[in-house]
Amino acid sequence: MAATIYALINQKGGVGKTTMTYSLTRALVASGKRVLAIDADPQGNLSGILAAESVEADQLTFADVLLGEKLPDVEVEGIWEGLTILPGNSNTTKAIQQLHTEHGREYRLKEALSDSLERYDIILIDCAPSLELHTINALAAAHRALVICQPGKFSLDGLSQLQLSFDSVARYYNPLLTVAGVIVNGNRNTITHRAWIGDLTEASPWRVFEPYVPYWSVIQDAMEAGIGLDEWPDDKARQAYEIYARHLAHLDEIQLRPHLEKMFPKHDYSSLES
Repeated sequence: MAATIYALINQKGGVGKTTMTYSLTRALVASGKRVLAIDADPQGNLSGILAAESVEADQLTFADVLLGEKLPDVEVEGIWEGLTILPGNSNTTKAIQQLHTEHGREYRLKEALSDSLERYDIILIDCAPSLELHTINALAAAHRALVICQPGKFSLDGLSQLQLSFDSVARYYNPLLTVAGVIVNGNRNTITHRAWIGDLTEASPWRVFEPYVPYWSVIQDAMEAGIGLDEWPDDKARQAYEIYARHLAHLDEIQLRPHLEKMFPKHDYSSLES
């Protein structure tokens, strides 16, 4: 069965796309999925966390795939079994400049992935906070987009622009692209955040997933340590892991109760539906 491709996106930076990609990746590989995580952001933060070995400045990366390199020649091993990384770094910006006059430049990633879809169950693309060519490539290749946002006025203001961007990509590059939904990251459950989420739910043309991801330091701590939330010896980490698992259940990628009972056998999930 061919992989489902998700592009995790927001045109605004600092909303937690990389953290979300990391945590969803962990839950997916823990459920036995074969995952390819693509670092399409020139900052290369995802590669620095998920790649088993350091990504050197002179090695092949996402940029080289856009320029015609074969995917298997660029992929590297991830830190968990079942995980493969397509690393990224600042060379992505240079590749975009080189492709400026090339025909079919928006479809380079889709073409590169076409021969590898059977090797994976899920492909997650951590997009850059822009709609430049590397992000267009991600959306042209994706089956579904996941909008990641944080509570705040400017995030809400950007939804209409994001919708126009999706409409444009669907019209010119990928008519089958759908938006799976919106994941709210960094919720502090304050009066202001609750009001913002209420406004978001009313204004969003897409489904807003619940529960919202809280602003908990354990999420960032686990990522920076390069371990899964399920491996972190803290009940708050377990609760955070459960949130990401629920999002995957919303996407029909895992069965929630069997997965959580396997990951945390000492915790009672009998009240959850199977």
